[in-house]
Amino acid sequence: MKHRIPYLFAAAVFSALFLGCQYNDVESAQGSASFPEDGVIRFTTNLVEPTQARASITGSDLNQNGQQFQVKIVNPTSATYSYFNTVQYDGCEWTPVNRMLWQNDQQSITVTAAYKQGKTFSDYDFICGANLTVAADQSTAAKLKQQDLLTMPTKTIANPSIEETLMQNGKLVVNFYHALSKLDVTLDLSTEFFGTSASDVTDFTISGTNVGYNFNPMETANENYGTVTATGSTSADILPYQSVFNAATDADMHSTAKYEAIVVPQEIAAGALTVSFKIGTRSFSWTNTESLTFEQGKCYTLPLTVGSDSSTSLSPSAGLNLSSTDWLAMPGCYVAE
Repeated sequence: MKHRIPYLFAAAVFSALFLGCQYNDVESAQGSASFPEDGVIRFTTNLVEPTQARASITGSDLNQNGQQFQVKIVNPTSATYSYFNTVQYDGCEWTPVNRMLWQNDQQSITVTAAYKQGKTFSDYDFICGANLTVAADQSTAAKLKQQDLLTMPTKTIANPSIEETLMQNGKLVVNFYHALSKLDVTLDLSTEFFGTSASDVTDFTISGTNVGYNFNPMETANENYGTVTATGSTSADILPYQSVFNAATDADMHSTAKYEAIVVPQEIAAGALTVSFKIGTRSFSWTNTESLTFEQGKCYTLPLTVGSDSSTSLSPSAGLNLSSTDWLAMPGCYVAE
């Protein structure tokens, strides 16, 4: 019986919070479908995922209490109704740190936004660009997500009263895209590695990419991205995140593993990119034989076979298989050193 009152109290608090979120949504939807009656600028976010799901920032990660992004709104006719602000998620909705108002329901504006965990962009960063890096250590899910960068390049709302794409239910919609690239390396371990565990694969390293970049949110690379330019003098080894390890079984005697890393969009010369690791005391490495291009917002897969079965003869790497999709397949095989 002594636990009943705290339980009821917690339930009441939860109900109040839930109703509070509902109330805020209803309140912000007053007026027309696109413009709020009270003229207050409110926000909602949408994360546009690439063709293949990524184990980096997701929409659920973004809509977490305490997350924030920066936004720049430019009203070409009024400095008073132009803003640079931080927008925070309070568990129910996105709320600007400082209140912002529409001048009216007819005046055009431009909107630019950017998000990165642990980074608070400044107005100067938006105008002149920010120098950033992806970390060398991306070996956990949390560390991987911290490298992700989300961008909504400058968009124009010509007439707020009739805008349908960037305004919904009285809120300004921020459509975020992943601004960097992602590399997934998948391993197929042959039967000679039967019994190998996840911890037996060590020293997994991706070498040869530049980890430094300049990000200019307001310099539009294309309709989805602010401009990202690799810094040529900042090469570093990356320790990726082992997101999957499926141990071999009697039914399937091949173990499989997946490693993921956020990389800067860039050109990679032939012979510059190397993936290396150890299984026990044996060392393995793979190096690209043709030039590569990592593009913004795209996820690339490098599938590799390690070892050989008695019934399988390995051939040299088949090189690159480029296509117009969001995928770059680089089939190949490891050869023990």
